[in-house]
Amino acid sequence: MNPHLVASPVPRFGKREDTAGVRDVGDGGVGDVPGGGSGDADWGVATTVGDRRIGDHTPLTVAVADARAGREAADVACWERRRRHRHVRLWVVCLEVVAAARNEVDAEFRLARYVRRPMHRIGDVPALRYTGVPEPAPATCEQERAAYPLAALVCQHDQTPFGELERVHVAAYVRALAQARARLRGAVGGVGSPCDGQSTSPVGELRLQWWRVHHRVLCLAGPGEAPTRANELAASIVDDAGGTAARVVDLRPDDGYVDGSGRRVHPATTLCPEAVGALWDDYDAAEVDVGEETAVADVLARAAVQVWKTFADDARSVFR
Repeated sequence: MNPHLVASPVPRFGKREDTAGVRDVGDGGVGDVPGGGSGDADWGVATTVGDRRIGDHTPLTVAVADARAGREAADVACWERRRRHRHVRLWVVCLEVVAAARNEVDAEFRLARYVRRPMHRIGDVPALRYTGVPEPAPATCEQERAAYPLAALVCQHDQTPFGELERVHVAAYVRALAQARARLRGAVGGVGSPCDGQSTSPVGELRLQWWRVHHRVLCLAGPGEAPTRANELAASIVDDAGGTAARVVDLRPDDGYVDGSGRRVHPATTLCPEAVGALWDDYDAAEVDVGEETAVADVLARAAVQVWKTFADDARSVFR
């Protein structure tokens, strides 16, 4: 298990620009263990006397507390309407993705911007994931062979975002997604056979280095479904040969947390409406065929379309 991912008993998500789906809940983020965090941190209450907080009964404090309680009650009611009495639990999936790259910029293009991101049944949902920063992988992988786009070897000079190098990597990834889908559909045999225009030389011969990145992803799962749903998310990320490039390194439930006053906080109240809606839309789409290869193949097909369209649209907006 990666030590970077298990700094606390359950991975936390805080209010940062890279975790857009999570509201600010003070020190107690999504997944804090009972007794951890402080749900009062954003109430502006800094001093206590015994069991009574100074300022607890001022009109402004009461109004803020009432507004917060009303919002949380509405959030839970919305969650329960979507749940429809189904036994479903929120889970945090931690994935590790590895790819060969020539340098830090190349690694970012191959791991963190548009390619090799986990796909839910409804596609890439930024509100449901946190993507880390690529870092060199352990040296134990150095003798392994790696697929790498041959075209990328001759355009390393263009390392600007949306430049020739990144376009080559995105196009190669779209081809790899298509090959992975075809393999699941039974149209292609031989796991690990390279796509057209790929090199499978040893890493050292191409002056490549192994890099890795970690994703923390939210999903819903019914009884016994969590490992399968986590493996589906991992299978949505492929290498240049169309094989699975991610592995599950941690899987933990998120049942909310207990704030500093001993009050149980429902996980729905820590998520923005976009994230809640996406979670239930994703589970509704997955409920009847969790773990089916045909469903994973459909995810890969949608991923190929979405990756290229997102990259092309963003590139046009930048150079417009």
